[in-house]
Amino acid sequence: MPLKSYLLPVLALFALIFSSCSKKDSGTAVKPSEEGLKVSLANVTEASYTAAAGSTYTFQAAVTSRLPTNGVTITVTAVTDPGGINIPQNAVAPSSSGAIEITLIGLEPLRTVLVTVVITSVDNPDNTITKTFWITNKSE
Repeated sequence: MPLKSYLLPVLALFALIFSSCSKKDSGTAVKPSEEGLKVSLANVTEASYTAAAGSTYTFQAAVTSRLPTNGVTITVTAVTDPGGINIPQNAVAPSSSGAIEITLIGLEPLRTVLVTVVITSVDNPDNTITKTFWITNKSE
């Protein structure tokens, strides 16, 4: 008999626990996911060495995937290798087109530089791609 008297409160407790654990809608709109960025670099050899004929060098980054609605931002860093000395680069304007022209500056003669290009979606900062290559100014 005592078991029956506890059965109803225990079942009611389980019902409260399971109903409170249900997922609640926060009311925020879910952003549609965008296609992951795919980028190719022209006039350089990705993840390898490229030769420059002077202190500046221009190359292109082409977004080959579907371009995000508000475009992409581009960050370029150049660091001597070896040495790790940062070579300041001009800012690259955000782009809404698939073709982006990037000009490296301050390349010292006979010095190898590791260049890192980071392209990020304006709409989704988690959608990013990083490309690297080395470049050497072959002029004397």
